[in-house]
Amino acid sequence: MSLKRIGVAGNGALAASVCWRLMEHGHEALVWGTDDKAINESVMSGAERASTIAEAAAGSDIVFVAADSSDESEVWNLSDGGVVEGLLEGSIVVDMTNTLPALARRIARACEEKNAHYLDAPVSGGAPAARTGNLVIMVGGSELAFDEALPVLEPLGRIIVRIGESGSGAVAKLCNQIMCFVNLCGVCEAFTLGAKAGVDLRKVFNIVSSGAAQSWELDNVGPRILAREFDDGYPVSASQHDLSLVLAAADELKAFLPAASIVHQLYHTVENEGLESMGSQVLIRALERMAGVEVRA
Repeated sequence: MSLKRIGVAGNGALAASVCWRLMEHGHEALVWGTDDKAINESVMSGAERASTIAEAAAGSDIVFVAADSSDESEVWNLSDGGVVEGLLEGSIVVDMTNTLPALARRIARACEEKNAHYLDAPVSGGAPAARTGNLVIMVGGSELAFDEALPVLEPLGRIIVRIGESGSGAVAKLCNQIMCFVNLCGVCEAFTLGAKAGVDLRKVFNIVSSGAAQSWELDNVGPRILAREFDDGYPVSASQHDLSLVLAAADELKAFLPAASIVHQLYHTVENEGLESMGSQVLIRALERMAGVEVRA
């Protein structure tokens, strides 16, 4: 693998983990972000700090973007002084943000006008998986750009798949989120019914996780629900961001997604309690309120 000059534009743990992992594999890194703690961590590991996002792009062969939202990705990529403005000919943007497919296609066209490339490459696994090289990376963009970026992506991911052209990585991630959140709602509904009936939920969990109902959400989030551990996990605010993207894409495509819509509405109940910073498993609170029961092992 030929070593590349890597740019990393991001907030928080995912960007810092991507930067650290790639430097561990010999790449030089130029970093920019608004989270001073994460940026300082990267600098202490050997990265150089860019003063602007355009500077990070201009000094890099491959620019990783890890924004907090689709709106933030749009600003970082397309605004004056943004990533696209600083791109060099032939460079590649790898955007790990969960974003709208239509936005991914728009940023890709802007990159093409600079004779550069854009890959929408949202991930599953987050910062811990990036640090250990265990991300699942869903990529949309040209085959040429994907093939060129792949050697740099490989230290980050255990599964890296080009889904198709620009926007298709974003679509795959939205499909992933639908399955996660609807499955989580099913786990919450099952526990609510069991609690209302007065059965031993620990025994229910043990038996159903051994059969056809077994899933990642049940195995990993189910115990947190039963222990009423709501502080950690994928936050409600991020869950709602993702679900809003799902429903916006569904509206554009005229697709009917009733289950995802219901979960989005249920999370409004949680938001109204001021719990948007808690883990997504706090969805159980919405169902508990309607059923008049508390779910506990």
